[in-house]
Amino acid sequence: MKKFILSFSLFLLALTAFAFDASAKDMSRRFGVGVDSTIASYTGDGRGVSIVYNINKFFGLQLIFGLDTTTADVEDDYGSKFDTTVTNWNVTLRGLIPFILTTDVNLVAIVGFTASGTSSDGFEPASYTNVNDMKYKDGYNFAIDVGIRPEWFINDHFSIHTQVGIGINIITNASTTATAALQSNGTVIRSTKASGASINFFKNADLLGQAGFTFWF
Repeated sequence: MKKFILSFSLFLLALTAFAFDASAKDMSRRFGVGVDSTIASYTGDGRGVSIVYNINKFFGLQLIFGLDTTTADVEDDYGSKFDTTVTNWNVTLRGLIPFILTTDVNLVAIVGFTASGTSSDGFEPASYTNVNDMKYKDGYNFAIDVGIRPEWFINDHFSIHTQVGIGINIITNASTTATAALQSNGTVIRSTKASGASINFFKNADLLGQAGFTFWF
């Protein structure tokens, strides 16, 4: 273990030698808008609109907001139909730490916190009215991202990147993991909740999932 830590430290030290390149890409006080995704994603894929602001040469902040809305017709065993709208959402705040800066490519460390979840407007029964306040698959979770990403600046106003890292999902008691079943009188007869954590090590990068782009102003 000590040999691994020493080797990894020497590797990082060798890489950081590039960080002081006089022609390095400096994005200080630059604002960007684009699309990005989280590394950890318990609800949905974590993708969303990205807003970035680089406070200085070696630190920036990123906000990612994702939203998915589905309108569905649910029918129970008695033939009663329910209309509901289910919304998946995710909000991420990240710290971006460039530690290798070159003319066209920066290598950035990522440390992020994500809140994600599912919410609905409840059931609207056709044959009875005493379950208007019932919820469908509601819950929320938290996650932590730690990773690195290479960012390629194609020109002064556009960059693309991919990323890899470790995602830790914190599953809360409010995370409904199974849809509640309803009796004919509208009472819940089955509802499952869970708590715990799941960890994703170095999730695969692909163009739509773990890659993104930014327009810079």
